[in-house]
Amino acid sequence: MTKTKTIKTLLFLLALPFLIIGSKKIIDLRKKAAGTHANILIDTQKVINPLPASLWQNLAQGGEEAKDMVAPVLAQTKVLQPKYIRIDHLFDYYQVYRGPEDFDFSQLDQVIETILATGAKPMLSLSYTPAMMTKNGQNATEPQDWNQWYQLVKTTAHRYSVQKNISNIYYEVWNEPDLFGSWHYRKNPNYLTLYTQSARAVTAGATGSNYKIGGPSTTALYKSWIVALLDICQKQNLRLDFLSFHRYSTKISQFQKDAQLLDQILVDYPRYKNVEKIITETGPYSDPHSSYDNKFSAIHLLSLTSSLSNQINKLFTFELVDGPIPRSTDSTGWGLITHAKNGSRPKPRYQAMQFLNRLTGPQILTSGNGTWVSSIATKNQKITQVMLVNYDPKDQHYETVPVNFQHLTPGAYRLETSRFLGPTISKELRILYTHHTEFITLTPNSAVFLRLIPLSLSSP
Repeated sequence: MTKTKTIKTLLFLLALPFLIIGSKKIIDLRKKAAGTHANILIDTQKVINPLPASLWQNLAQGGEEAKDMVAPVLAQTKVLQPKYIRIDHLFDYYQVYRGPEDFDFSQLDQVIETILATGAKPMLSLSYTPAMMTKNGQNATEPQDWNQWYQLVKTTAHRYSVQKNISNIYYEVWNEPDLFGSWHYRKNPNYLTLYTQSARAVTAGATGSNYKIGGPSTTALYKSWIVALLDICQKQNLRLDFLSFHRYSTKISQFQKDAQLLDQILVDYPRYKNVEKIITETGPYSDPHSSYDNKFSAIHLLSLTSSLSNQINKLFTFELVDGPIPRSTDSTGWGLITHAKNGSRPKPRYQAMQFLNRLTGPQILTSGNGTWVSSIATKNQKITQVMLVNYDPKDQHYETVPVNFQHLTPGAYRLETSRFLGPTISKELRILYTHHTEFITLTPNSAVFLRLIPLSLSSP
């Protein structure tokens, strides 16, 4: 062996451990990027929950205009079968507070009557302190006299829960207190004081009626805020029926982490183990974005629903109607429906909610979700219904998914496959065993709705 070859061999041997480590890192990174493909298992006989429609059939309307924004789209909203519609800006937009012990509910009454006309119940975000009530003369800041705020909230709860006799109203204490009014949980202005005053006021005003109260409705899920609220409620024996927060993210995993964090926190608060977990504003982006005008936000909603069906109690899609003025150059706004100035036109997220509403009957057990593809299934009489969603923020992932139906009764079936914003095709099957597998190809950011119908039944 020549001297040159010997030197090269020694250098290679010295570098070999680093090359192996480097190669391993590349392989690991590729594995991470590859993710996990779905292998969906559906137990057609295993009912696990009532229909989870209460998860997705909730809408939030933001403070775009100081008027009844639902009224112009009442008929379109009713089609969506909403369970709850959330509104904020109750007191500064609708001119309820006219001065100490002087209240005018005429404008707010109109908004709530419209909500009821859609078939929904109201979630009232108790906000904001009107300027004439505050210390510094600005909306949303600390009241000069807490008794005035107490009386305002008490009278509001009495009007709608008792006088109007609306059952099961959700009263949410504030909207994004860490942003609007710059509230804190350790110093002034103190959200814990705000919650204490509001909870006691609602309890006094809505006596004898069914309602729920909670918060803190922060801009994201913050453990410190949740713990502080739980502590004060436990210490002062305050009613707390739900914990709420907002989350905007293109990452479905972030929503799942939020749900897991809430569960972890509640382990230390057994008194509140059954508290509802509610995301009162949600979407892929916190700022207006072109995705709100196209299919991406629709698939995001479908994926979010199927991924969180047993982890979160309610999702409030933000928002129902766009504002009159586009918030950015490439988006009309967050709405499911464009503003009347733009034709009150339904967008793809509107169709996504209709797509979800096809799920009827109790939820049945599914497993085998992957990195991109998730599922949710229900049983309507003997018809098995499955929604599959392939969500990829990069808009690249294709996947052919095995869908395994288990515990079937052998016989003749019809399988209907409906593509989101696409056609429906059907075929007849002769199933000889108690299980059957279909392979469904999903393009990037797409969804399908499957109905497996025994031919002994007439299709509804």
